[in-house]
Amino acid sequence: MAAAALSFQDDDPPSLLGDDSRRVAEVRQPDQFVTFTCGARAFGIDIMSVREIRSWTPVTELPNQPYGARGVLDIRGNIVQVYDLAAMIGADSSDGEAGQVVLVVSLRSHDVGLRVDTVSDIIFAQGDDMRPAPKGSKGDGLVLGLVKNEDRLIAILDLKALFPDGYRD
Repeated sequence: MAAAALSFQDDDPPSLLGDDSRRVAEVRQPDQFVTFTCGARAFGIDIMSVREIRSWTPVTELPNQPYGARGVLDIRGNIVQVYDLAAMIGADSSDGEAGQVVLVVSLRSHDVGLRVDTVSDIIFAQGDDMRPAPKGSKGDGLVLGLVKNEDRLIAILDLKALFPDGYRD
């Protein structure tokens, strides 16, 4: 687990005379991301958007579903649309294999499910750990940045870019 970084806020430099000047320490917590695989690719999303991780169960398919949608699940009385993340990002997709999972994520207006291959880990990253994604790729805008974790780069996905309708008022 990474330690929290300390940053100091002080309008005036500390006094050498010992008056009442004090520095106020503000603890900055690292960002946390749930990491997962989709095909051979490693991705992450902000842990605060993840509501639940479920093992794969068959979905109920509906007619005229949005692009990438595979069907719906009833999760404790709430109907949740489940999307195949691989199809949405242009990776090879499979039809609900054993071992796959559904990440239930919260958008502003509702929850959606993302079908992924495996959930890997929770990683911690400070602001300077995030590297910019290259520009000009087909998926430009879907990746907020890249975080190096051990020997691999993890692409942090932008849920607002994947589901823009889920963030409209």
